[in-house]
Amino acid sequence: MNKLSTQIIAFVVVLAIVAGALYFSGVFSSDNGAVASGEDRTPRQIQILKYSDYSCPACRIYIPFQEQLKAEFGDLVDIQYRYFPLDGFPNSRTAAHAVEAANRQGKFTEMHNLVFERQDEWSPGHINIREYVTAYAEQIGLDRDQFLADLDSDEVRNRVEQQKQEGMRRSVNATPTYFIDGFMLRQNPQSYEQFKSIVELYMYRN
Repeated sequence: MNKLSTQIIAFVVVLAIVAGALYFSGVFSSDNGAVASGEDRTPRQIQILKYSDYSCPACRIYIPFQEQLKAEFGDLVDIQYRYFPLDGFPNSRTAAHAVEAANRQGKFTEMHNLVFERQDEWSPGHINIREYVTAYAEQIGLDRDQFLADLDSDEVRNRVEQQKQEGMRRSVNATPTYFIDGFMLRQNPQSYEQFKSIVELYMYRN
């Protein structure tokens, strides 16, 4: 084998390694489409779907990244939340029920943010979480009796369970798990800049 052939083979191997790294990092999936190039690229709206557990510390860590994305891209990013309470956290389901109960009174975002913000208060297994979420409900101006009724309702429990089952069918087994336009990120971004770069790749797809 001559020197030129060796160089060509080495180049091909390097390309294969780079392509594999991009694929397994979750930046690309098999039918992800081409990324447009050029100065006149027009971004399109993308959906970011997050399967999350309210007891999960990592899920809370990613909230500032999501807020930065909304601040920078506005309506171009549609961030949706899906309940995925993990069995390893004893208070996770009740926390999800509390947020969904608040959602019934139009206060999803307020309860969602407050439950994450106060995670250290209610997440330990020995804590009576109902006392905490009831106090949160009053703090954000919910009707207390309606909140407590919804908290224990089959409709709220079924809603949370349906979203978890949906996630399991999509191979979600940990939190947070992100989908961008239906494609699962195989590895979560480790910084805002990395998250932004991934989002832009999808935003400028052909």
